[in-house]
Amino acid sequence: MKRISAGAVKFQFWFTEFVQAMGMANDNDDFTVLRQQILAENTFHASSHARLITTTGVVLRRVGSLTPAMRALFDQLDPVNQRIMNLIAIMNTEQLMYAFMYDVFRPELILGDRQIEAYEMAAFFKKLPLTHKEAAHWTEETLRRLQSTVAQYLRRAQIVKDYKGTLVVENYLLDERLADRLREENHLDYLAILTGRTS
Repeated sequence: MKRISAGAVKFQFWFTEFVQAMGMANDNDDFTVLRQQILAENTFHASSHARLITTTGVVLRRVGSLTPAMRALFDQLDPVNQRIMNLIAIMNTEQLMYAFMYDVFRPELILGDRQIEAYEMAAFFKKLPLTHKEAAHWTEETLRRLQSTVAQYLRRAQIVKDYKGTLVVENYLLDERLADRLREENHLDYLAILTGRTS
């Protein structure tokens, strides 16, 4: 089982930066050069150099986790599906987010409930130490911040909205070209996460 990390407490959805990096990667997929360029020009307009280093590292790791064929599809997608591709990249690089999407989000689509209650979110984080020993020493504050980060990712991806303390899954439509790409790359798990089906 892949290890999970609490590092996401420091991260954001960073969609604007993701779009910029995707465009840059299409022109030049040498990520060392891209990193140097972004840091030199402060492409992401970060408020501090330390913040720029963190944002650049995370965003380029997300972009780099996508295949060239997936990246080539990006500009053809509508804004919601572009945000979903960013979410896919986050799941690629943050095992905690993947686990949440598979264990909590996917069943909401399969069962048709489409509501992530606060207790469901809390239950997921409470049981993490049982399956991931590295989570056993996380503080309550870390767990609280991680819950906030996960919810923020879902909101920024525009696949949920807030309603009376509950995250309600939006009626988004996964672009069939993106679905086909997931099938071709043998990511039926991601297809199940995002659609509730595997075919």
